[in-house]
Amino acid sequence: MPKRVSISEIMRHTGLSRATIDRALNGRGGIHPRTEQVIRDALATLSDGARTDNPSIRQHPVSVDFVLRLGRGLASQLMEIGKQLGRPINIIDMHQKNDDEIYEAVSATCKDIDKPLVLTAKRNERLHSLLVDARKRGKRVITLVSDLPHEARDAFVGIDNRMAGQTAAYLIGNLLHERSEAVVGVVLGDYAFTCHEDREIGFRSHLRAHFPNVRLAEVVKGEDSPNQTFEAVSNLLKENPGIAAIYNVAGGNQGLAQALRERKRAGNICVITHEANKITVPLLRDDLLQYLLAQDPGDLLSEATALAVSQTISKEQYLLDFALYTRFNLPRFGVEAARQA
Repeated sequence: MPKRVSISEIMRHTGLSRATIDRALNGRGGIHPRTEQVIRDALATLSDGARTDNPSIRQHPVSVDFVLRLGRGLASQLMEIGKQLGRPINIIDMHQKNDDEIYEAVSATCKDIDKPLVLTAKRNERLHSLLVDARKRGKRVITLVSDLPHEARDAFVGIDNRMAGQTAAYLIGNLLHERSEAVVGVVLGDYAFTCHEDREIGFRSHLRAHFPNVRLAEVVKGEDSPNQTFEAVSNLLKENPGIAAIYNVAGGNQGLAQALRERKRAGNICVITHEANKITVPLLRDDLLQYLLAQDPGDLLSEATALAVSQTISKEQYLLDFALYTRFNLPRFGVEAARQA
């Protein structure tokens, strides 16, 4: 008789989160078909008490290294979710670390070729060469949130960042379409982050094509830092006193909010940014931000982990759903992150 299998056992076997497994087992939807198959295979294997011939499932969970150069809010969410996974993962938080420090961290993980790596980092030639060499020696590399050139990784997990930028442009453009002229600002982290570049390109191209009355002010850089974002947005507001909206493609939202307060523009500039976490949700509730573009961080971590340990990868990009949130429809993962802060 097949034995009863607990969700905790499936978590340990697959490395997927409790929420993802629960949704799949109860048919709530929103789960990638490949992830559903991994869960079904694990359930069959564990209930039979036998070894599986499916190469996507490992009998002994493989540890996965995460080297993440993210904004403070999303990084905190992923680390908290990581503690709940049954699979052993090692999250190395590289918030505000420079290229040399990122290189050293990645180089250390590449010494163990059998251990998969999930990475969020800026593009640069030195890191690119390191990853290309590691992959030639058999290293599995998955990029998360921000992509790298295809030869430097096996697959990318995240959202369609160009589409996210287009979504922000569509929203802001429609809010301002009755004005004969309107000025909009963009806050960037760094163009070396592919996700930031793609969001800005999508935003700019959609405004240019569909809302000729909207003029973009010069793009300013905040480097995901509250202090640098404060300085960048303060200068943006000073040089463009009539600015109507701001799209922040990066982090540093505390600094953005502080600049709005000090320039007495809080609440009368439409601000759209990314992620729903312990930083952005309180700012949204206080009307310092009005819109969030976000994906479930649990899905990010689960999908990247499952892909890192899978023997087969069928495509180069695994794009997750994202949604537009206001203070009236905050997602569960954002509310929970704010509550734990």
